[in-house]
Amino acid sequence: MRHRNILRKVSHAKFPLMAELDDTIRKNNLFFRQLLFLSVLILMGVVMLRELSFIIGSFLGAITLYIVFRPLQYRLIDRYRWRPWLASLLLVFLALLVLAGLLFGVFRVVSAEIINIDFKSLLSGLDNVVEKINRELPFNLIPASYLSDSSAYLTKAAGSIINTTYSFVINILFTIIILYFMLANARTLERRLGRYNPFKGDSRAVVTKEVSDIIYSNAVGIPIIMLGQGLTAALIYWLFGIQHIAFWAFLTAIAGLIPVVGSIIVSVPLGISIIMQGHLWQGILLMLCGMLVIANVDNLIRIFLNKKMTDTHPLIVIFGVFMGIPLFGFWGIIFGPLLISIFLLLIKIYYHEFKLMTPQEIKEERMDELSAKSGQGRKGLRFGKRRK
Repeated sequence: MRHRNILRKVSHAKFPLMAELDDTIRKNNLFFRQLLFLSVLILMGVVMLRELSFIIGSFLGAITLYIVFRPLQYRLIDRYRWRPWLASLLLVFLALLVLAGLLFGVFRVVSAEIINIDFKSLLSGLDNVVEKINRELPFNLIPASYLSDSSAYLTKAAGSIINTTYSFVINILFTIIILYFMLANARTLERRLGRYNPFKGDSRAVVTKEVSDIIYSNAVGIPIIMLGQGLTAALIYWLFGIQHIAFWAFLTAIAGLIPVVGSIIVSVPLGISIIMQGHLWQGILLMLCGMLVIANVDNLIRIFLNKKMTDTHPLIVIFGVFMGIPLFGFWGIIFGPLLISIFLLLIKIYYHEFKLMTPQEIKEERMDELSAKSGQGRKGLRFGKRRK
């Protein structure tokens, strides 16, 4: 072997072209070995992801809760000298209380009332209104077939909510287990993830901060807005004597995620149904309260949250919810917009990392971001502020 290396060095000194060819062959061999290794890793990852797809929602939930509870975990360990496993147990117990309360509210209140709701009688008033509108216009504004199939669609959607609630129990179990081990080994986990982080320099800091802000914005802001709109809607529906208050308030909270129209999708049809029952002024007042009060609760909450939620574009919320619910069930309300936001962030980092933007374009982009943030106000609660 030693003589062979000596001969190779001598031949390379005499024949430079041979040395260049040998170097190219070695580089190609290294490239193909790396490509083969990556192919095996991707194949194994796809197989494991397919077999463990039922806990993807739980894994995302654990990551979200980890970002939320991380500052508390470090404070208990560093300031109050708690052991990591004890601090993790306390925070996991708090998370379990919150998730169990949400599960109880959805399953025992909302799901129990869905069965007793007569969607046909509710839609009968809308059928009369649509019929009168189509009769006055030279064309059919709303095809009658849409409302005729609405009852079956709503019943099917109600059943899917109940099925999602059952799967939500399993998701909570796996989420709590994953969250405990993430919190108990927080520093080791973050150190190892930082070691294998593909981003370097400024890109790493941008990714870390942006992902944390996105998670706080979606995981904390969206539930708070839903809770505020749901409680406001429940109070107004109770004042007007609406039956099955919990279900309609829950539906209003979900519809409130849709910009512009939002909760009006629920409150206006309820007002029309009251009018068709002979209560004209009550129905009109209910629709006005839906358009002026319930629909603006989210704007009031955004003021207290420093309008941090405006960083998430309304279209991202709409498409994220539509995409997330079929993928993750109830968790999709949070994880759908979260995935789209992170996807757009990775595109931005890709352009920065591989120098696909000129320095002038990067400067203009940063100026746009600063001007957008300065227009949100400088006071109030800011998500994403973390303690090291």
